[in-house]
Amino acid sequence: MLDVVRVETRSNIMFSFLSVGWGLISDIDIESERLRAIGGQRFTVWSVHRLISLRTYQGKVSYLPALVSPVSGAGGEGLHGGGGGIGTLKHSVSYNTTLNCRDCRAGLGGQDGTNGSCDACDTNFSDVLSLETGTNLDSFRPRIDSWYSATSRKSTYFSTVDSIYESDKASNDDPTQCGPNGGTASHVQMYGPPSRLPALTASIPDSWQTIAGEFVMVHAAYQTHLSTECYFAPQSRLNDGIIWLLIIRAGVSRSQLLSFLLGLSSGTHLPLQPNEYIQMVPVSAFRIEPAGTNGHMTVDGEKVECGPIQGEVFPSLGKVMVPK
Repeated sequence: MLDVVRVETRSNIMFSFLSVGWGLISDIDIESERLRAIGGQRFTVWSVHRLISLRTYQGKVSYLPALVSPVSGAGGEGLHGGGGGIGTLKHSVSYNTTLNCRDCRAGLGGQDGTNGSCDACDTNFSDVLSLETGTNLDSFRPRIDSWYSATSRKSTYFSTVDSIYESDKASNDDPTQCGPNGGTASHVQMYGPPSRLPALTASIPDSWQTIAGEFVMVHAAYQTHLSTECYFAPQSRLNDGIIWLLIIRAGVSRSQLLSFLLGLSSGTHLPLQPNEYIQMVPVSAFRIEPAGTNGHMTVDGEKVECGPIQGEVFPSLGKVMVPK
């Protein structure tokens, strides 16, 4: 199983399996494209260039610390993630509701008062029309936006073309809104679990921590390697439910940055002692808010618009299959 991170910008929603970056490493990755002809050495050359002409970026970084506990493994001590209270995804949750309707959650589902016994619940889906003809639809939760089990009868109905429950985007679009050519705007189908974070423009909860100031780089990774020679997060596991957030603040010396860059290939880039400028934090969600639009932001190594961005981990959402 593989952790997947839902990434949201001002204009797009993506599902990422590798990393989200802002600052030094993203600058090196994107700007060294002009040297692609020399192969992998382009990263070394541009790292030296960026180290000499060091940039800093004004902004704010917020994150929700992950719940982690030490565990012993074959390689010694490690960390096990609890996903910051998110846990393993069984189904996506919308507006803090469950898969059953409101009456069922209150014990009023049917004549016997048991859960799952009303028209809107899974146990009473004798056919896909029961949602249309049921007598209890007014109490059904206002929006369905989930990945259900492939064997669920609900899944069959909600994946039907033109279903009013298809997605968050489809249910919120205004059908009277005109498209670019004067016609009715077409619905955009959205897939994947909905976000459990505040809107990108909303304030963050009190349980989050925030750092404001100048940064050399901020990089969130959820795999051990960013490339074959970049051992970025040695403690990461495929499905630990943790985003490893690296923060390097302005004021770090060039000698410290040189040691950091040289240690990336072996995983020895992080300081052994607590450092006020370089820190790696296990988190379950994060938000990066640049003060300007200069610099580069990347998602899985691809450039995205430079602006507010946030991400949250969905543990074990992806499945990786390889031949035996």
